[in-house]
Amino acid sequence: MSGFAAKAVIILIVVTLVVVLVARFFRRVTPAKPGTRRQRMPLLVPLVGAALTVAGSLLALAAFSPQYKPELLPTRIASAVVVLAGLAALLAYRNWYLEVFSDAVRFRTVLGREKRIDYRDIAAFQVKKAAGRERLTVRSRDGVRLSVDTARYSVAPLLAAARSAAS
Repeated sequence: MSGFAAKAVIILIVVTLVVVLVARFFRRVTPAKPGTRRQRMPLLVPLVGAALTVAGSLLALAAFSPQYKPELLPTRIASAVVVLAGLAALLAYRNWYLEVFSDAVRFRTVLGREKRIDYRDIAAFQVKKAAGRERLTVRSRDGVRLSVDTARYSVAPLLAAARSAAS
């Protein structure tokens, strides 16, 4: 691929990403469905993951040129790390969710394991302030542990049940 064609493709991808980001900021927010209880990570996580994946792929295109030069080795390693970091962010967004019910909380970990904590099985809880935000950590009698940001996720029933279980 000639240098001009590579630059044209990179500029086209960057312009497309900018247009998509601007369109997302100006779109209308639709209210959540009333029956939906599933809470996910912020939308920034998959956007950053996609941007890292695209940037790493472009870096890999430049680094894995037909002529091998020893000074390209760090660029090859960096491109692989950036692509893997982007894919990890996309996988984490796809897997993780939180559902708060009146009698239990159900969630899936970043690695995809489904877990459940019944409110009557809460053994311990702790509310800590980290980086200026409150973080609730709940542990069940079975050893299942959940840690969430109380400002980002609606966990009022879980917090009330944890406080009543402690008293």
